[in-house]
Amino acid sequence: MTKVLLIYIYLYSVIIFMARDRSIDVETAKKLLKNVCDFLEIDESGVADFKITNGKEAVLMSLYTGSYYTVDPGAFFLLDENYKFKFIEIASARGATEPLGLATSQDKFFYRGGLIPVFSPPISQYFRFFPDLGKPKFLFMIDSSKYLSRKGYLDEELMIKDVIEKAKANGISLSDCVIWRSYADGTYGEDFWEYVSGIVLRNKGYFVTKYMPGGGDLAAYFIPEYLEKLVERGFLNKGAFIEELEMLEFLPKTDFSINNKEYEVVCIEAESSEMRTKSYYASGNAGVTQLKKYLDEWEAGYTFGFLAGPFTKPDDILLEKEKRVGLISCDENGNLIFYKPEVTLSEYVGNEAKEKIEIMKNVIKSSLLKNLSFEERCELIGVKPTNISEYFEKILRLDIDTILDKIEEKLKLKK
Repeated sequence: MTKVLLIYIYLYSVIIFMARDRSIDVETAKKLLKNVCDFLEIDESGVADFKITNGKEAVLMSLYTGSYYTVDPGAFFLLDENYKFKFIEIASARGATEPLGLATSQDKFFYRGGLIPVFSPPISQYFRFFPDLGKPKFLFMIDSSKYLSRKGYLDEELMIKDVIEKAKANGISLSDCVIWRSYADGTYGEDFWEYVSGIVLRNKGYFVTKYMPGGGDLAAYFIPEYLEKLVERGFLNKGAFIEELEMLEFLPKTDFSINNKEYEVVCIEAESSEMRTKSYYASGNAGVTQLKKYLDEWEAGYTFGFLAGPFTKPDDILLEKEKRVGLISCDENGNLIFYKPEVTLSEYVGNEAKEKIEIMKNVIKSSLLKNLSFEERCELIGVKPTNISEYFEKILRLDIDTILDKIEEKLKLKK
């Protein structure tokens, strides 16, 4: 009898706990984004929720939101009444999308950490074809729960129709409208926290990417000498999503300083709800337990990791026992909660992390080379190659300063 009673008590407590589980709602999500995204302005006209001051940020938002594994589209653009469009990252769980992939001899092809895109068209070509992409955009963060039918189905057609009517009534081009709708229950999920984590870590000087040496949802690399060179030349004023490096331009100088000289290879594990973020021992498929599994994979070479999810404080995930677990979260008012573990690359991992840093340096250089035409790359290596081996051999030997000199020369001639 006692055993049965204990089971009932346990089940009841689980049900109560689940009933209290929370994901971030649309209004709190807006507050958090306003707090961490310096390119968002409140749309005073009331047509949209925000004005994205730089169209490139809208492209990055589209790239880094949504999920291949679910029907969640993330942020997308409108084309007209009948079509919408979205940007998709070149590297994801499916590997690089260009036909020719370069990987180190130790890595398996289609393994996310090893592929380096070298010939795929740069994102900047879209801005050459469509200059209006770089102009400010209007962001509509939609509460999908307001567009549910009686049977609980999302009426996306009506949702888009409402946005179109608002845009037309205020003289806004439809292709300047970006929609990021919530789940049917009016909340945002994992992809929201992936994006927020990317923004937060970019602001702190990391190179953020889907190129991951192991498990996780996102990776971030701190490579101080590369960051310093890009900031000094005026190409960056903080860190960057890797795709940003394909569309360089001169930026206004800022007071961004680089104090950390340590390399870091960071894993980000995003969770959709408070309960999953705080999960410790549960199923091993969420929270600290899942993140630790990725950190303990010897091949990954992660220095440490961040757990990202809503309404969680450092004490909630037992950080005093998990020295390599950091936190990116928010409170009920949309204020950012950030905790970074004080560990170094050499303290926890050795050659594996150093190898991943070298791979990422090649990824960064390859991304930067996309600012140059094939002919301009040939000028850099001093020869027009007659075979793939010759091209790769010479390109991989280029140092970042040589590449940046050529890009700087090209951009100055454009002025």
